[in-house]
Amino acid sequence: MPDVTEGLSWAPKRAEFLRREVWVVGITFGALVVVGLGLSYVLTWPVFWVLPTALMLSIGFLLDDIMRWRVVRQDRWEISDGQLRHDGPDGTFTVPLSEIVEVRAGVGSRIIVQLRSGRRVVLRYLPDPAQTAAQINAACPK
Repeated sequence: MPDVTEGLSWAPKRAEFLRREVWVVGITFGALVVVGLGLSYVLTWPVFWVLPTALMLSIGFLLDDIMRWRVVRQDRWEISDGQLRHDGPDGTFTVPLSEIVEVRAGVGSRIIVQLRSGRRVVLRYLPDPAQTAAQINAACPK
């Protein structure tokens, strides 16, 4: 019977990136407004600076994430020949499946692969992290 785990592959999805950004930018903006209003109250500063400052900082974080996405969107992960292979803008990186200790879904759309060496490899912006983690775990030798 052929190994059904061979040939599995994953790539980051724009929809996952956008969903994450809506949450992160919204929470960041809200937290900055709360902190700014608190500082204005405690230090008796005028309130007019809070919203523009929170907005500018949130936009700065958003732009940083967009720049990171431009690199990560080119990532490709696959299982073939008994290895987890990563093809990205910096080249190819392979990990023998026997070196993988644990694979788990992280916060959001991340998957964390723990290696025997202690190194962690993160797969980002994948649509179904729990299913992908289960697929990688199933491919690893027991």
